Amino acid sequence: MSQFTTESMSRLLLAGTRDQLPTTIRVVASLSAVHINDYPGDESGLTLGRPEEDSEEVSRALTRLRSCAAQIEVDSATELLPAPSVRRTLTDAVDDLIEEATARFDEMDSIETEIGQIDESITILSQLEPLSLELELLSGYASVTAHVGTVRTLAKARTGLTALGNAVITVNSEIGKSGVIAAFSRNEDAEAIQEVLQASEFQPIQIPEGEGLPAEGIDSHRQRKAVLQARQTELEEAAEAWSEANGGMLFGGMELLERDLSIHTAPVRVAVSEHAFIIDGWVTTRSADEVSTALNSVCTYVDIEDFEVPAHHAHGEDDHAVEMPPIAFAPRKYSAPFQMLTDVMGRPEYGRIDPTIFMVITYPLFFGMMLGDMAYGLAVIGLAAFMWKKFPLDDTMRNAAGFLLAIGLATVAFGYLYGEFAGFEFLPHLADGAYVAAEGVPAWVSWMTTLYPNGGEIHHEFAGYFGLVLVFPFHRVSLNMDDLILLTIYMGVAHIFIGLLLGFRNVAKAHGFVAAVFEKGSWMVLLIGGFLFSYAFLVSPGHTDAEYVALLDTVFTVGVVLALTGTLMVMVMLAHYEKMGWAIGIPMGVLESLGLLPKVVSYVRLFAVGVVGVKIAATGNEMIYPVFASTLSNLGSAVAVDLILLPLLIVGWLIVQLFALVLGVFSPNIHTVRLHFVEWMMQFYEGSGLPFKPFGFTPGRVEIE
Repeated sequence: MSQFTTESMSRLLLAGTRDQLPTTIRVVASLSAVHINDYPGDESGLTLGRPEEDSEEVSRALTRLRSCAAQIEVDSATELLPAPSVRRTLTDAVDDLIEEATARFDEMDSIETEIGQIDESITILSQLEPLSLELELLSGYASVTAHVGTVRTLAKARTGLTALGNAVITVNSEIGKSGVIAAFSRNEDAEAIQEVLQASEFQPIQIPEGEGLPAEGIDSHRQRKAVLQARQTELEEAAEAWSEANGGMLFGGMELLERDLSIHTAPVRVAVSEHAFIIDGWVTTRSADEVSTALNSVCTYVDIEDFEVPAHHAHGEDDHAVEMPPIAFAPRKYSAPFQMLTDVMGRPEYGRIDPTIFMVITYPLFFGMMLGDMAYGLAVIGLAAFMWKKFPLDDTMRNAAGFLLAIGLATVAFGYLYGEFAGFEFLPHLADGAYVAAEGVPAWVSWMTTLYPNGGEIHHEFAGYFGLVLVFPFHRVSLNMDDLILLTIYMGVAHIFIGLLLGFRNVAKAHGFVAAVFEKGSWMVLLIGGFLFSYAFLVSPGHTDAEYVALLDTVFTVGVVLALTGTLMVMVMLAHYEKMGWAIGIPMGVLESLGLLPKVVSYVRLFAVGVVGVKIAATGNEMIYPVFASTLSNLGSAVAVDLILLPLLIVGWLIVQLFALVLGVFSPNIHTVRLHFVEWMMQFYEGSGLPFKPFGFTPGRVEIE
């Protein structure tokens, strides 16, 4: 298959004696090219295999490493570790290293717990300190009950306790808006004392163990806490040093043990009998010869057969009656990052169009058209470069970096086309035949006009069909706003039409040409007809050229005929091919046909989102930057107020730019994703394919053995 579809697949069947199984599994793992179908256990005479004997020992060792790794942080790997050295560490020194680290972490946990207890005790003693009573006087009586705690209103508590006369002895003090109180009474009067205190929202304090004044206890606890914190700092520094020295090897050892465990437990996915085994799976057709050559030397039987897609069948039959292969993307380099987008919707069905290659073009195009600012594009490219440098071995992060690079380059390109940098529209405008310099643009931005022919005083215009006007430079927020709106609508028509063409191909391949004509061709006819009559209807008023008006009348008539034909075809499709019946298919056909209009109009967001984003940045520039520039220019004679205002203006302007950048990255991505996933891919895409997952390993920190 081509770059426009997923990989061609072949069915693999391996068989051999039980003693060949361990070697076979290891060869399969080294190939990283075989997708193993898990045996469901439904064949008589065959059972699931058992894990190898070493699996339990490897699992225990892996658990120890994971428990230690959970408590340390290690930077992403920048180069792969050699597997033999990691193996030696696992064999010789790993137990001592883990024991050393575990003992340190246990001590750190113990210290943290004790510090927490000390902080709690200090809090309680701080509440008791205003009473100036020794701790031993606050509890431990046989015939006297001590009520020690806080009250919400100390004056109210005092009044209530004074009314009890000699039945109670109190010591109290205010703490902010509340108070702390110690009330002593005979045991038989304790209940009355409690009632008075409860009226003042009394909260008892648990008296800590110890002797002496609370202030002395606070000093003692603080001294102990200082000792513990010093030890904690010492342990943290030692743990950090240990992590730097051994963390990479620790995570590398985990990776090796995870590989080992996968190999040791792989037999549970395989069908075995008393003397033989069978492995059922898939390989890509391009790797079939390599796989066959490698496995013929270790298996008794190897059979690889190219998978043939069943011929198209009647619409409505079960599409999954035949077991379909897993879906593998075609090998790609520059478009690989966009496979992440396809995977969000699920892999396409086997033999169907893979939208990835199309999104390589349209996704950056839509994103760049919306954001369209050179400063923000350079910021996105900088983020991509950072991710590449920070995560050189992480495939996911590298793909994310490649994705950011693509949309960043598109943003810079459209920023150049629009003449925008950090929200400033810096190119001169053509007005009444003369060029007018942009207002309020600082010199550190306006110099960019030198990047354009004739200092930006240029105007190249291309008038296309159907009123489409393309201009360079394209002043999207002023002179060419109407042109941009029209352009986005035409892009919507073209994008949806491409989706319908792809859907036509898919349906024709699966169900035949006639079904494709009604399922997708109906919408194509309706889209073209709707576009033609809408254009003629909107443009015709106001024209006095009789010849041109006659042409528009012809376009209008053709459009109406095509639109009505498309609507009738949609009715047939719903009634016959979708099995709705004519009673439902006819009215639903009208409603569904009208639903095509908002899909096209949805592409106007390519204009709206971009203009709103640049207006936010431009408004921030207009509000803050002139004041900032004026203050900066008068810096030599600035008064104290200006010197204080200057950093505030700088921070304020940077915050506006950061907000515009964050909004500019997220909002266009959200809307670009919607246009692709909802408006476009719904015309042809069914993400029901299972991903191709070859049994094997991807190096993260350790070389493949």
